[in-house]
Amino acid sequence: MLSALLGYSALAVWLFHLYVWYQYDATRPRQPDTSSGRFYEQNSHGHVVYLTKEEDARLTKLTVFAFSLACTASLIGILFVEKITPAPWEKKQW
Repeated sequence: MLSALLGYSALAVWLFHLYVWYQYDATRPRQPDTSSGRFYEQNSHGHVVYLTKEEDARLTKLTVFAFSLACTASLIGILFVEKITPAPWEKKQW
């Protein structure tokens, strides 16, 4: 249950990350502007836009958070759920 909840949360965070990524891609300038701090490059299949440090950090934090949730869900699933449910060959009555 916890593993599934964390897995769905990871998916939701990753989808929000994609939303923010494409929002930045559509609305941010295509030329660097050092006076406003827009010199962090975001390359989306050849379409380059420039972000501020905070915008770049937001995308990085969302990526790390989604990856952490997915890894935690996987570890919980492997370590706890697999031990509770018996393997298919253990269910057979010989």
